Amino acid sequence: MNDFKNSRFRSYIGTPGELEDIPLGDFKRAKLLDGEILIAETENIILYTSLSEPRTYRKGVLTVTNFKLSFIPNDEDEEYLGIQQHYMLKPYEVCLSSVDAVYHISEKTRKKLNLGQSISHKVKELQIVCKNMRILHFSFYRANKDKVKTIINAILHHAAPKRLSLLFAYDYKERLNSPNQYLKDVQWFEKANDWLKELDRTKTNKLKWRVCKVNEYFQVSVNLPQVFIVPASVEDHILCKAAEHFQSHCSPVWVWGTPHNTALIRMADLDPNIQDRTQENIMLEHIRRSHDSLHGPHILDLAKDFPTAKELQTSFIKLRELCNPSSGRLFKQQDNKFYSLLESTRWLHFTRCLQNAVNGARQLTWDNCTVVLQEGSGRDMNCVISSLIQLILDPHWRTIRGFQSLIQKEWVVLGHQFTKRSALLDNDSNEPAPYFLLFLDCTWQLLQQYPTAFQFSETYLTTLWDTIHITIFDTFLFNSEHERKKAKRETKSASFLSAWDYSRQFPESDIHLFCNPLYDDSFSERLYPKHTVPFLEVWRQCYLRWLSGVEIVSGGQPQIDLSCRVLALEINALRQMLLVNGVDTRPKYNQAKEDILHLMQKVNSFFPFSRNDGQGQGFLPGNDLLSLDAQDSQSLLNLTNE
Repeated sequence: MNDFKNSRFRSYIGTPGELEDIPLGDFKRAKLLDGEILIAETENIILYTSLSEPRTYRKGVLTVTNFKLSFIPNDEDEEYLGIQQHYMLKPYEVCLSSVDAVYHISEKTRKKLNLGQSISHKVKELQIVCKNMRILHFSFYRANKDKVKTIINAILHHAAPKRLSLLFAYDYKERLNSPNQYLKDVQWFEKANDWLKELDRTKTNKLKWRVCKVNEYFQVSVNLPQVFIVPASVEDHILCKAAEHFQSHCSPVWVWGTPHNTALIRMADLDPNIQDRTQENIMLEHIRRSHDSLHGPHILDLAKDFPTAKELQTSFIKLRELCNPSSGRLFKQQDNKFYSLLESTRWLHFTRCLQNAVNGARQLTWDNCTVVLQEGSGRDMNCVISSLIQLILDPHWRTIRGFQSLIQKEWVVLGHQFTKRSALLDNDSNEPAPYFLLFLDCTWQLLQQYPTAFQFSETYLTTLWDTIHITIFDTFLFNSEHERKKAKRETKSASFLSAWDYSRQFPESDIHLFCNPLYDDSFSERLYPKHTVPFLEVWRQCYLRWLSGVEIVSGGQPQIDLSCRVLALEINALRQMLLVNGVDTRPKYNQAKEDILHLMQKVNSFFPFSRNDGQGQGFLPGNDLLSLDAQDSQSLLNLTNE
């Protein structure tokens, strides 16, 4: 399993012989996956587990591999304590690709260390800031200084490799040999059949729209899929000529439609070096002809209304610094002015893109008008707004399988630049920006306003955000379908793993939490959410879960969620009783119900992303942060009584 010769991974730190000589005595060590290689390891490390004074901490072993940064406490407790059980990452482990910044902490300063470079000076404390807002703070006061230097350099070098082939997905050796139940209903949109099924499902007229295979070998655009849908009146040679005039050669693509042949279209802006709009107008004319009433399409210029990648990333960093401050002192300074600081991040203003999605949805349905989304290369805000419009209008996408298929279509196959936007590599093409998080946040806002409309829960959405930073799955690894196919050919492996196979990550008990107990499968109405800032909320579970000081012990929203699950079990049992002529067939002992009731005694307000050890954590929050969970009055009583 740990064979350096058979792996393409190359360590910058030390030699295999030196690594094998690290003495750890009886300390617990990180468990390695197939293809995972040990890079550096040292004992006597302290991990601070709260911001409060006096600070709580755990002692243990710190390890760096070609996949993860791992801290294994000496007193590791295998007992389930109300936390998500991840097969690939234990509670104090993070994928190296999720590391966003590394800081050297001294008594008076906090200095950022550059990824890809080395250190030679002594480091007593280190702070790791992750892309999902988690912060890990280590102390090396009792550790061997040479081993500490080695392990810090390992983190700096391997958190941002120079090329894709150094990511762990290329080394992970465990593959799926048979179809999986979690994958069988997902539409991949890689082949013509999936697009044809979508035309049939939406009852779109196939005389007006057709599946185009002109890009089968990516000869038209490496940023478009091999097959996609275009107006039936467009001949291939016309499409090829027009594509040359659009940025990234991303010409108009049909993504959703209605029986009246109003359609949702995505396309890029014209190449900035081209002034002549003739080819764009030709494509828009073909789109007009595909409408039953020959109405011209309405163009939504997303570049005018939305932030640039740099602006979005700046907003996210401000939000991260607010929701996960680097010190207890900073936490206290920010606490009583949380909402004013939140306003300054402008994050909630950006989630107002729901307004544009609602406007687009109304034009498609109320105005019976085809809508064309246009921006830059067509692979950022197009993904966000197109996905939201379809969630608003089509209940199919609100199921778990439908939502995964929607992401496959709008984000994976149509080429959102995950490598670039997630900053997976250390190169000049990086331009990080959390467009996918913005989409998930907007979806969460919809879930809050329409809790019975979605089959999936907020835990599912938060887990999906975490999954994007685990470089085992090809789903969120590449910039385009072309890159994905090329990687599969070059590795000569059966396949990379899909993020949609959750059985590779979690036990059934955690997968069950992805389902929304309030979901009503008969709810098929369109959604028209309130989208002004006063009606938008902070996604507490996702953004605040690492901040132990604001957690409600044995309380909060999870208690409501679990209670709903108990009620759902009771309702299903009563329905079954009605099906057998009123005979009560319910067992006297319901294991599922008892498991939930037992779980309710263990969980905190950020369940399943925080541990419940039966003790209060940190310090009590002030008015602003506490009010975020104020709707659960019983939870506040629980907190007060601790």
